[in-house]
Amino acid sequence: MGYVEIKETYKKKYGLTLKNSWIAHVKSDHGKTTRRSPSRKGDYKFPCPNRVRPNLEKILKELKII
Repeated sequence: MGYVEIKETYKKKYGLTLKNSWIAHVKSDHGKTTRRSPSRKGDYKFPCPNRVRPNLEKILKELKII
């Protein structure tokens, strides 16, 4: 399951387009990333907003990613 499928599922259910950084941030917080992007310096430039996070976590759990 890739980011495209996660974004499509979220858009169908909640009507909002996600940023890849939001997905990566939530996956990172749950320990599901394998490495850090070499182009990222410091914290996430676009961290996942608090209003999006609960629904994104729900989607990721439904898809058995976290």
